[in-house]
Amino acid sequence: MLVLLLLGFALCAAALALVTETAFRSQTDRRSALRRVTSYAAARETPRVVYEDRVSLLKLVVPALSKIALRLTPRVDPAKLQIRLEAAGFAPRVNAQRFLALKTVLAVVSIGVGFGTAGFGARGFLLVLALLACALLLPEYAVVRSARARAERLSADLPQAIDQIVVSLEAGLAFDAAVSYFVQRGRSAFAGELQLVLSEIRMGESRAEALRRLAERVPHPDVRSFVHTLVQSEGVGISRVPLLKSQATDLRNRRQLAAEEKAQRAPVKMLFPTLIFILPVMFIVLLGPAFQQGSRLLNP
Repeated sequence: MLVLLLLGFALCAAALALVTETAFRSQTDRRSALRRVTSYAAARETPRVVYEDRVSLLKLVVPALSKIALRLTPRVDPAKLQIRLEAAGFAPRVNAQRFLALKTVLAVVSIGVGFGTAGFGARGFLLVLALLACALLLPEYAVVRSARARAERLSADLPQAIDQIVVSLEAGLAFDAAVSYFVQRGRSAFAGELQLVLSEIRMGESRAEALRRLAERVPHPDVRSFVHTLVQSEGVGISRVPLLKSQATDLRNRRQLAAEEKAQRAPVKMLFPTLIFILPVMFIVLLGPAFQQGSRLLNP
C-alpha cells in the first residue's frame, strides 16, 4: 500500500514538473517546436480521399422514363431532339433523356389529375385526353418558341460580328485567329457560339462540320446564309473578305427594310385599339356633359 502511494506521488510530481516546464517555457522554444511540427506535417503526404460512386435514384429513374416516352412516341429521334434543345438554350441543364422523362412524368400526372378530378366516366376520359395533349405538346411548343427567340437574339449581333471578323482578316489574320480575336474581345451572345465552333475545330472536327452545327444550334436564315458563305468559300478557295463584306451590307439593308415595313404596319395595328378603347372614352368625356344638359332641358 505504501509503495502504491509513493508511486502515485512520484507520478503526480512528474506531471506537475512537466506542466510547469511547459507553462514557463520561453516563447522562442514554443515557436521552434511549432515550426518543426509544421515541417513534419508538410512533409507528410496528403492522404487521398476515395469517394464512392453511388448511383443516385435520379440516374436510375430518368433512363427508364425516357424509354417509356420513346416507346410511346417512336418517331422521336433523340439526336435531333438534342439539337433542338441546344437551339433553345436548354442543353446545359436539360438533355434529350431528361426532356423525354419530363414528358412521361407530365403524362402520368395528367392521367392522375384527370381521373381524380372528373372520375372514371366519359368526362374523366375526355379530361385525361385533353391534359395528355397539353402534357405532350406544351413542352415541344416551349422548345420551339425558345429556339426561335434565341435565334432572333443571336442573329441580331451577326452584322457586327462579321464586320469585326473582316477587319481581322484584312489585318492578315487567318480565319480561326480572326474568330478567336472576336471571341476574346466581343461581348455579344453570338461570341459564345463562335467559341463553341473553335472548340470543336480544336478537338479535331472539320471546319465545315463545326459551322454546320452552328447553323443547327442557331436556326435562323441569316446564320444559315453566313455558314453557307463560309463553307462555300472554303471549298472553292476564294477570299472570304469580299463575300463577308457584301453579306454584312445585305443583312443591314434587309433589316432596314424590315424595320420600315414594321413602321408602315404600325398605324394599321393601332387603328383597332384606338377605335375600341380610346374613341369611346373620348366620346363619353366630350359628349357626356352635353347629353346631361340636354336631358335637363327636355325634362325640366
